[in-house]
Amino acid sequence: MTRRVLTRLAPDTVPGMSALHGRIVAETERAVSVTAGPDAGASLAVHGLGAFHSVVDAIDVGAIREHVLETLRPDLLRLATAIGRSVMQWGDDFYVDDYLILRINYPYEVALGADPRAENPGIGRLSPAVRSLAQQRKTTDTTYAPKTYHHNQPPASWAHGPHIDSWAGHSRDGVNLWWAITPVPAEAGVVLYPELAERQLRCDRRSLYLAPGYRLPTPTFVSLAAGEMLVFDPEFLHGTRLNTTTSTRVAFSARLNPRQPVFDAACFYAREFWHRAENIEAGHFDRVIHLPREHHLAPASEVAPEPPDPVPTVRLGVACSPGPVRVCDRTMLPIGQRLVVEFADRRILMVNGDLGVRAFDTVCPHVGADLTDGAVDGETLFCPGHAVAFNLRDGSSPCASLALDLWDVAEEGSEWILMVPERSASRS
Repeated sequence: MTRRVLTRLAPDTVPGMSALHGRIVAETERAVSVTAGPDAGASLAVHGLGAFHSVVDAIDVGAIREHVLETLRPDLLRLATAIGRSVMQWGDDFYVDDYLILRINYPYEVALGADPRAENPGIGRLSPAVRSLAQQRKTTDTTYAPKTYHHNQPPASWAHGPHIDSWAGHSRDGVNLWWAITPVPAEAGVVLYPELAERQLRCDRRSLYLAPGYRLPTPTFVSLAAGEMLVFDPEFLHGTRLNTTTSTRVAFSARLNPRQPVFDAACFYAREFWHRAENIEAGHFDRVIHLPREHHLAPASEVAPEPPDPVPTVRLGVACSPGPVRVCDRTMLPIGQRLVVEFADRRILMVNGDLGVRAFDTVCPHVGADLTDGAVDGETLFCPGHAVAFNLRDGSSPCASLALDLWDVAEEGSEWILMVPERSASRS
């Protein structure tokens, strides 16, 4: 399969798609009425699922997700199969992942206050009949540390960093279905990096996301109207844009494979439970096939990952303290380039762009991604972790709690002078 985004589907592309979208909305409202009370369900019916966070505590999302997915599971599997037939034009038998996900992403600042026991938005559901076996098959890896990656923020606030799905235990050769149940603006949707499709990238096994050090291009954002679906190749580097809007984002996702799934041997677990398309078409939804990971491993790649992209660095070797600091000759930071300044206790990124030279800490205030890897487009810096857009005029972002502390930069003769403010000096 060619590595490319495949297509965007209008709500009526597949027969029954629009009707099923309406049923998802109705079942969600029904589940909210049972879980949070009839007034909450009635409020959603008036204001839409985008108001979900205003009437449902995050701790109750799991029960609502369970109701919707199990009530509609046969119809969702039928839709996925129909897309394999009519959109992908797969005439032979193929496979549909049993793991279905109803993604309910609260606005980030709301989710920060969620109960730490609440599910993260990427948690899905297997068929009840195979859950016990899946639990027995569950493996852990001491290297993998998602809570650490997310700085111990509540799981309800988590978002996916840039990744390739097979790094995280999904099958090779798969096709992802990503269906907008609510409208999905560019500020809260899928992030794609198609320019990197042919690069061999390294996975950070602590997060199962892209290892630090790779310079990302300007993100490609996908906005979808309610009912639209993105069908794409998940071996593209992709992720989730942090929801900095004021609305809850609701989406459904599933996965197809044109042949029997195989898994990356480097990952410690795998999505092992699948349906054959022919069984779904015959109405046999209980025939879930178990494909043990150890018996279905893909051949190891013979191509080594490329090394990260180097960034010019000036190592000062002194602690950061208030006042002017001579950094380097101006020729070391020409227009369109960036430079890292390493103090003994912190790192600062200087970028020479449309606004002249801007300087700020390399650590993103969200979950600490290295901003050195982020794209600068005009007056905007995009965090390489979750595509938060920072305005390089004042350091602000669409999220009030996330902002960059900008440092002044001056020219003195042929040198760049970094002005370290009192508030940004060495921290204990």
